[in-house]
Amino acid sequence: MIISVLKTFEEAKQVWSDFEKTSDCYVFQTYEWLYNWFKIVGKEINIKPCLVKVDAENGEPLMFLPLGIQKKYGVQCLSWMGGVVSDYHAPVLGKKFSNLVDSEKFCYLWEKIKTMLPHFDVIHFEKQPELICEQHNPFLYLDCWPFHEKSHTATLDDSWDYFNKSKKRKSIYADSRRQRKRLAGIGDLQFKVVEEYHDIEVITNKMIEQKARRYQETGTRNLFEDEIYRNFYLNTAKELVHIGFIHVSGLFLDDTIIAAHWGLIYRDRFYYLMPSFEGGSWAKYSPGRLLQEHLIKWCFDNGIKIFDLTVGDDSYKYNWADKEMKLYEYYESAGFKGKQYILFTKIRQNLKKHSNLLHGLRKVKNALRK
Repeated sequence: MIISVLKTFEEAKQVWSDFEKTSDCYVFQTYEWLYNWFKIVGKEINIKPCLVKVDAENGEPLMFLPLGIQKKYGVQCLSWMGGVVSDYHAPVLGKKFSNLVDSEKFCYLWEKIKTMLPHFDVIHFEKQPELICEQHNPFLYLDCWPFHEKSHTATLDDSWDYFNKSKKRKSIYADSRRQRKRLAGIGDLQFKVVEEYHDIEVITNKMIEQKARRYQETGTRNLFEDEIYRNFYLNTAKELVHIGFIHVSGLFLDDTIIAAHWGLIYRDRFYYLMPSFEGGSWAKYSPGRLLQEHLIKWCFDNGIKIFDLTVGDDSYKYNWADKEMKLYEYYESAGFKGKQYILFTKIRQNLKKHSNLLHGLRKVKNALRK
């Protein structure tokens, strides 16, 4: 096999863009998504691209790896590009990859790839899905650990009415009808999918505002405390709306956005990424759930086959999902610094398991900031 390591997005653009059209991948591995991430986030965190192209001896593309090296905690860390905004970290695979490369061949190939990369102290690959479309993820041939969360998807067969009124959702269906009637008695309830950038900007800003409030209420990390991530969602919507990747929507009661969603569409898959809802007196109407129902119906109406609820084990996802996918992470030390990084990271992850304690500490921290 022929291995090439490309150091810039510009150098890789044509090869990458052409390959993804005929390959298996998620939206998070597309050139457009990751280049936009790199421009806004990647450069700020000083990640150096290591874009690996693997071809068969006859020149047929087999695999593309969007990797990067970033200094974290004083350690040079090799990781997948895309960071926290990408829910699945994985290679781009040619359609014939699984037929041509078994576990033994892949492990040999990976060892060879590592020798061609710039210096790093540790490898840390997070949120690696067990499947890439229908292909097994070859990186799971390495000694991976289960990631602490899974992802969930709903298969959109039959019709919206049949799907929504299924036995699984009988009580929820009745409550949603009741909430819609209550809201309709207050004002004009409308679901809107927006395509003009001004409207996208308005709803994206509202999503950020609502998410930041919810992060504070639940004591979880507020992604939007960092201006980089505010810029990422606003600018990505502007950059990618023209190619049909971005889907921004809101549930309006008159002029009030009581719920918002910022998501992605790629091939026949809808990515339910950043849902939000208005708090206070609006929360009792379950606006987030009502918007989610509109989105799934929209997918049925527009021929989308998979509603991807993405990473997380939130209880509401089980009301919709018929499939779950395990995720994995991988560590590999290349020296003493790498071993320290792995130890530190595992300690942090163990602390995360005690979520109630962490949530309490974050709430105290947020209160002290006021």
